[in-house]
This record gives sequence, structure tokens and C-alpha cells, in this order.
Amino acid sequence: MVAGAFALHFFIPSQIADNITVTLALFIALVACRMVGEWVLSRRSDPAMVRRRKFTIRTICNVVFAIGLLVIWLSQIQDMLLSLTAVLVAFVVAAKELIMCAAGSMLRLSGHLFKVGDRIELGGIHGEVIDHGLFSTTIAELPSASRGATGTGRTVMLPNSVLLTGIVRVEAQPRHYAPHRFTLTLEHPLAPGRVVAAIEAAAEAALTVDRELAARFHQFAARKGGFDTAGPETEVSVATSELGKLQFHVMIYCLAKDARALEQSIVLQTLDELGIGTDKTPQARPAEAMLSELARQMREMPRKDPKDAARAA
Repeated sequence: MVAGAFALHFFIPSQIADNITVTLALFIALVACRMVGEWVLSRRSDPAMVRRRKFTIRTICNVVFAIGLLVIWLSQIQDMLLSLTAVLVAFVVAAKELIMCAAGSMLRLSGHLFKVGDRIELGGIHGEVIDHGLFSTTIAELPSASRGATGTGRTVMLPNSVLLTGIVRVEAQPRHYAPHRFTLTLEHPLAPGRVVAAIEAAAEAALTVDRELAARFHQFAARKGGFDTAGPETEVSVATSELGKLQFHVMIYCLAKDARALEQSIVLQTLDELGIGTDKTPQARPAEAMLSELARQMREMPRKDPKDAARAA
């Protein structure tokens, strides 16, 4: 035993060697106590009582051994936990971005945010999802809605960490009906009622073909989503810009892929109906023409020399 203890002290630190020695001694003592106890109990005649007593002795020995191990190795356990904590902190700091990307991917999966083929706006970039993985999402970049629905030809790869720090907007799919809004600003003043009637007539002509299907899709989307959206009827509201010009805010309910073309059709038909951009464009009123002419004449008048004016006085 002394030779074994000397060998332990020679190859490993003294404190750990002492703990190993005490652990072995505790183990041998508990095994001896258990064997003696079971031998004493085996002399009894009641087998059921013997089995219960043996189980009690075995349980007590295991508990005592576990408590003894905890007491003997407590300082080493504390040092190990401190070292493990330092390693974990260093790992978290070094792999922070990777952890955030993995967390963003879990958020996408658990929240069903989007899937391949969806059109989204993520991190200020608008596009169609073509691939997503554990650490990144790849989208085919698209221009803004006012510039059409065709791609720019560029592919953007974004880290999934932006899902935790930014806003994700999932847009209507190209073959889905959705509200589309645009604004028509007029340079020359016209009767608002006339302009609204022209816009509604143009929208009715452009949307008549899909009106029934759009109404059914609107009802289906409201039942599925549990909330109402604008539509399916066209809405036109009148407002003014900061410069006092008339503005007409228009909302149409149409296929997302046809929204840009329908907007152009409605605007062009409305301008043609109102005669804007043609020979029928309203001319300036007489009072405005007179004021403009007076201002022009005042600018063209020659300025008198101050010396001449003083000499004339």
C-alpha cells in the first residue's frame, strides 16, 4: 500500500494522489461493511426479510460512497467547473455569429416564417428565396414593387442572424391576389369628383376580367388568416401634397404579378380621359396669365442709377 501511494505521488500531483488513496480506502471499507452485513443477514431464516435488509444495506453503502466522493473531490470539482466555464465563455465569444445564425434558422423553422419560393424583404433587401440553410439564406434580388416584378440578376446571401435583429416582410406571391396601392399627382387643378370617376372607370375596365375570382380569393384569405385585408373593391381617396397639388391615392385588388401593368393601364387611361398631356390640357386662367405677365415686365424694367435718382430729386 505504501509502495502504491509512493508511485501515485511520483507520477501525479500529491493532492490528487491523496484523494485517490482516500477514495480507494473508502471503497474498500464500504465493500467490507456490505459483505459483513450481508453475511450476518444470511443467517436468518426469513428470505423476504433478508432480501429487504440486503437492499437497505446496498443503498446505504451507495449513498455513503457518493457523499464521500463529493467531499473528497470537492475542490477538484470546483476547479474543473471554473475551467469549463472559462472554456464555454471563450467558445461563445468566438462562435457568437455562428450561434446567432443557428438560432435564426431555428426561429425560421419554428415560426414558419418563409420557405423556398416566397418573396420577402429581409435586411432591406427585396427578393425571392431560392435556398436556405442552417447559417444563411440565399435570395434572388428583385427591384421595388414600383419598378416591376422581374429579377435584377443578382443573388444575395444573407446570414440568418439578421432574422433575430431585423424585420422580415413576407409579400404576396405572384399568383396570389393582394392589395396594390399607388398615388396619382396632378399638376393642374381639376374637379376632384371628375378625376375620381375617371380613375374608378379605368380600374373597373382593367379589373373586370378577374373581379369574381379576386372576390372569392379575398374571402378565402380572410377565413384562413382570421383577419380582413383591403379589397376586393377599388378604393380612391383624395389628398393634397406639401405643395398643395391634388393627389389621388388608389388601391386595387389584383394578382401580384400583374400589379405594375394594371397600375400603368389605369394611370394612362385616366390621363387620356382627363385630357392631360394633350391639346385639351387646361390652360392657365386669365388672372394667373395677367400676374405672370406683370411679373415678367417688372423683371425686364431697367434699374435706375441711385446717383441719377438723387440728381433728379
